[in-house]
Amino acid sequence: MNSKKALVLIVCIVLLGLTPVFGQGARGKAELKAGDGSITIDYGRPELKGRDMLSQLQVGQFWRMGSNMASVLTTPVDLAFGNVKVPAGSYSIWLKRASAESFELVFNSQTGQWGMQHDASKDLYSAPMKKESQSTSTEIFTIELKSASGGGKFVLDWGNTLLSADFKFAK
Repeated sequence: MNSKKALVLIVCIVLLGLTPVFGQGARGKAELKAGDGSITIDYGRPELKGRDMLSQLQVGQFWRMGSNMASVLTTPVDLAFGNVKVPAGSYSIWLKRASAESFELVFNSQTGQWGMQHDASKDLYSAPMKKESQSTSTEIFTIELKSASGGGKFVLDWGNTLLSADFKFAK
């Protein structure tokens, strides 16, 4: 095989190997040190493209908080969102519109599901989220884990809406 054919073959193999990565769109990762490890969230990062996506979520409906694969939170330590205790482990996380003006962060035992394949029978915990409006719009969906004394803050930022939930490292 000559070098030109070998180069074409290598390029084809590389492109085939990267197809799943490109097919999933932009991925994001939020991380916060906790105990001997880190809390991580792996999520897709859709863009608004002139839409107001959070306002389209109807009361009682769930959203996977991202794009493509359901977002997954993994924690090496137990967390406490107020009175809601979330044991160490991995969970798909969902946003539920509880009412016209309130949202909940929902932890589900199923991980690895595609898209909106939410099985509510596997919901384990839910914590209320604080809603704030912002004067500037965030085009690309963003999740952050911010450090706080004895715990942290889960922050969802998209469009003109900021949703957050404070948590402590449970003992």
